[in-house]
Amino acid sequence: MKFPERIETTDIRTSDGIYTVIVNEEPLRTPKGHAVQTLSWDLANAMADELMAEGIPDLQRLSLYTLYATQRDFIDDRIDATIGAVLQHLAGDFVLHPDAEPTLAARQLRAWAPLLGFLRDIGPEVPVARPLQDVQIPWELTEGLRAMLSDMTAAHLTVVLQTVTHLGSVALGVLLAQQAIPLDDAVGALTVTATHLAATAHEPLGEQEPFIAETRRVVRQLLWYAQLNR
Repeated sequence: MKFPERIETTDIRTSDGIYTVIVNEEPLRTPKGHAVQTLSWDLANAMADELMAEGIPDLQRLSLYTLYATQRDFIDDRIDATIGAVLQHLAGDFVLHPDAEPTLAARQLRAWAPLLGFLRDIGPEVPVARPLQDVQIPWELTEGLRAMLSDMTAAHLTVVLQTVTHLGSVALGVLLAQQAIPLDDAVGALTVTATHLAATAHEPLGEQEPFIAETRRVVRQLLWYAQLNR
């Protein structure tokens, strides 16, 4: 499907309780050609407003539209496969791999405490290894997460999968989907390593601001999508 090069107008059309997003007088479609339709007026309206504000769409940038497109094109009909894909990435979750340098590791573990606490609530044995070392995930933790993911909607699974893809954490993805972690705590967990290394290298103040701002934007989008699909 050819996406419009420039967004001139947006609108919402309603039929039988289904809201269709309209762009340039035509139904908006996903890359696989599905019309963008939802039962939520709030989601449809927010998506239309966001697209209008962008003007020139960027399909590589995480947005409400790209989250919806991922859900509709790849997750709605592949729930079990999505859960399997998420669980495959659990052993690589960054919260299981603190740095070998003690000072940085201590800062990481403090910033990651909400994520590690969440995992320990599922299975008391949470393996932790140095970077690039393999970890063995206990059966109880895997199956507890599987049960939790199985109870999620496709929209919330989309939040988990995109968190894994963009941010590298299964634990954070579940917490964002459940709206169970504050924005600042999530951003802190994601930026603690970069800010520590920047300070150690005596980088100029503000050098990390673009990275932190983009991280905050991505996390906010994920939380927003989860909220709009309650």
